[in-house]
Amino acid sequence: MYPVFLVNAHLGATYNDLMDYGKAEHCLNKAIDQSNNYFWAHAQLGETYRLLAIVNNRNEKYIERAIEHFKKALNAEKPEDSNYAWALAHLGATYRLRMTYDLELLSTNEIDKQSKEDALKCLNRAIQLMPTYPWAWGMRSTIYRLAQEYEDSFWDLGVETVIASDVGILQSSPFPVPFIETRRVNLLEHAYLCFYLTKQQKDQKQKDKYYGRAIAFAQQALILQPGDLVAKLILTIIEANQKKEQQGGSFSNQNDIKRIREKSRKLLEDVEPELLEICKKVLRHLVNIERVSLDDLESIIEDTEEEHQLTQLVPKDVREHSSSDVDEEPRLWLWKNFALLETCSSVLSLLSDLSHILKEDGIIDTAKPYRELALIINPHYTLERLYQTPALSQEERATIFSSLKNLLSLNSSLSANLEIKRISHE
Repeated sequence: MYPVFLVNAHLGATYNDLMDYGKAEHCLNKAIDQSNNYFWAHAQLGETYRLLAIVNNRNEKYIERAIEHFKKALNAEKPEDSNYAWALAHLGATYRLRMTYDLELLSTNEIDKQSKEDALKCLNRAIQLMPTYPWAWGMRSTIYRLAQEYEDSFWDLGVETVIASDVGILQSSPFPVPFIETRRVNLLEHAYLCFYLTKQQKDQKQKDKYYGRAIAFAQQALILQPGDLVAKLILTIIEANQKKEQQGGSFSNQNDIKRIREKSRKLLEDVEPELLEICKKVLRHLVNIERVSLDDLESIIEDTEEEHQLTQLVPKDVREHSSSDVDEEPRLWLWKNFALLETCSSVLSLLSDLSHILKEDGIIDTAKPYRELALIINPHYTLERLYQTPALSQEERATIFSSLKNLLSLNSSLSANLEIKRISHE
C-alpha cells in the first residue's frame, strides 16, 4: 500500500490539474502535515497558491504562501544551489507576479527590480539545469518584456517557440499558467514584442522596421486563423499607430484615416456581439461571488453615451438577470474559465487603445469605459497592458495612471489589504 501522505499529495496535484484549488490546498496541506519533508508536496502546494494568487487578483497572502512552499521544496539556501528545475521555474513565476504590483512604480514606467532579479535567478538556474524547458524560456521572456528589455524577451520567445511541443500555442498564457486555456499565440506574441520595440526607437525609419515585422506576424496569424478577432484588433492598432506617428502624431492624410475608420467600424461589428455574451457571463459570476457589485457596473454607464454597446452589458442585463446562466459554484467556474477573464480584458484593453488612437473619431466613443470594464474584470492584466502599450505616450500613461489612482482609491500598491474601488480582494 502507498503511504497516506503520497495519496493525499497526488490527489491534491490532480485537483490542481482540475483547477479546483480549494480541494488541492486541503489535500496537499494534509500530505505535508503527515510528512513535512516531502519536497514534491511542498512544490505542488506552492503551485496551488501561485494559481490561487492569479485567479484572485494576485492576493498577496497567496503569493507569500507560494514563495514559502517553493523555497521549502528547493531545500537550499540559494536558488543557484538547487537542482529542482520545476520548482525553480515556478518560484520565478511567483516572483514575476510581484513585478507589476506597485501602481506608483508603474505610473513612472518602472517595475519592482528586486522581484525581477529574484525571478531571473530562479529561471536562469532552471534553464541551466534543463535547457529544453520551454515553459521556463517563455516565463523568462515575460520577465524581460515587463522590464521593457524587449530584445532579450524576443530572443527567449524565439527559443521557446522552437523547442515548444506546439509551436502554434505557447506554453500557457501571458503568465504562463499551466492547465489554463490561453490566447498566448506564438505569432501574436511576436507581433506584440515588435510593436513594443517601436517605443524604444526615436528614428522613424527604425520604428518602421519594427512596425513592418509586427504587421507581418499579425497578418500571418490571420492567415492561419482568419476569424481571430484579437489578431484583427492587434493588426488594426499597429497599422493605425504607425500611420499616426508617420504623420506627426495626428492624422493628416484623409485617405488613411478614412480607411482606418472603416476598418475599425467593421471590427466593432465583429467584436461586440461575441464580447457582449462573454462579458455578461463573466460579470454575472463575478457579481455572484461579490467581486463586483451592481452599483459598480452602474458607474461605468455614466461614462458612456446612451447608445453605446456597453449599456447592453451594464447594468440592464446583468442587473435584471444576475443569477441566470450562473453555475452552482460560481467561484469554481471562474477558476476553470479564467481564460475568459483574460480574453475579456485583452479585447477591452485593445479597444481602449484603438479608441485612444482614433480619439478624433466618434465611432468607438472614448477609451475610458473600455478600460474601466477591463479593470473590474481583470485588474492586474489590464494595468500591465496599460503600462506596456505603445498607443500611449509616457505623459499620457502617467496621466491615466494618476486618474486611476484617484478613481480606484489605490495607495502605493495593490496589496491584499486594499481594494480597487469596485474589486474586493479575497
